[in-house]
Amino acid sequence: MSFLRKSSASDPLAKVHSVSFATRHEFSSERGEFYIDLAQSMQAMRGVPITQFLENYATRYQKRAIGKMSLYWLTRFSDTGTFTESIRGTVPKEDLTLLAVSEKAGDLASGLQSLGENIVAMGKTKQEMIMTMASGMILIVLLHAFLAIQAFMVMPQLEKAMTANAGPASLGLLPRTLFGASTLIRTWWPLEVAIVVAVVAWIFWSLPRYTGRGRAWLDNHVLPYQMYRDFQGAAFFVALGSVTKLIGSQVIQVADALQRIRENSVSWLAWHIDRIMRNMEEAPTAKGELFNTGIVNERNYYRVVDIAEYAQLSTMLNDVGALIMKTAPVEMAKSAGKSRFALMLGCVVLMFGVYGATLYMIDDFKNQAQTKSMVR
Repeated sequence: MSFLRKSSASDPLAKVHSVSFATRHEFSSERGEFYIDLAQSMQAMRGVPITQFLENYATRYQKRAIGKMSLYWLTRFSDTGTFTESIRGTVPKEDLTLLAVSEKAGDLASGLQSLGENIVAMGKTKQEMIMTMASGMILIVLLHAFLAIQAFMVMPQLEKAMTANAGPASLGLLPRTLFGASTLIRTWWPLEVAIVVAVVAWIFWSLPRYTGRGRAWLDNHVLPYQMYRDFQGAAFFVALGSVTKLIGSQVIQVADALQRIRENSVSWLAWHIDRIMRNMEEAPTAKGELFNTGIVNERNYYRVVDIAEYAQLSTMLNDVGALIMKTAPVEMAKSAGKSRFALMLGCVVLMFGVYGATLYMIDDFKNQAQTKSMVR
């Protein structure tokens, strides 16, 4: 094909067979705007092959991630023959469903436009979710650093000074508690750190993968899982509304859309889609009740039910997607703000509690020492 050229140091369109992790990471934050820009170019110049637009990006933005990714996709296009398959593995799997459907229908520009708008709209929500998790981890690290300073530096010196003038048995409850806790930390800190790291790693691993018996409880009660559920649930309805808008308006086509989305879904979303499709088999005339799987929070579920009472299923999906796109970012921002405040308050209370108890113990020890010296 004309867009492929042999490797050349001076040729901006020379074939490349890989892109770096840094390039993919940089592009991930730009892909929403890229999809919209590409869609608008395609709509303005109907009939121009997509490879021409990719060539333009590769030539104009040689130093940027957009240009490098476009050049890589051009190389793959000669083997795959479709834009969707060319970008597979370089973008999140959930992007592929809408693009594959629209490309097969001969209207890739429409799919790119819808997908780009969805990504941009959900971008702020995703950023809020990441910031909440990151701030929580930072607070936990700071708390552990404070406790480590207390256990390894402050308490050993105090314990040495206090037990030099009085036997350990004569110490009060507060000193014994603080010294015992510091000894426990010094002795078992490797295990505690290993447990914290394992829990954090398991949370990140399990968010898109774990679908066991406890997942519903986690989604309703544990913050990282709640935020993941709310974000993915909103994205699901937006994607489903977009896909059904492209391929039709009948229930059977909604089932087909669900199956298409499932093909490019993480385990958690595939689990919910399986349950939705099972609900469709068991209650073919149901509407909003089909989505009673926990894929969204209770408030959004009842929004789905209410809208479904007055609209056809496909129309309802578009309305629900648009509504959730507006409400989800606001609700998640409020939830994230409350969670950050609660976590910060808990850490501050614990740190000031330990610090205050330490100061009280030191002051009490000084008073006892002064009393003993006066008696002598």
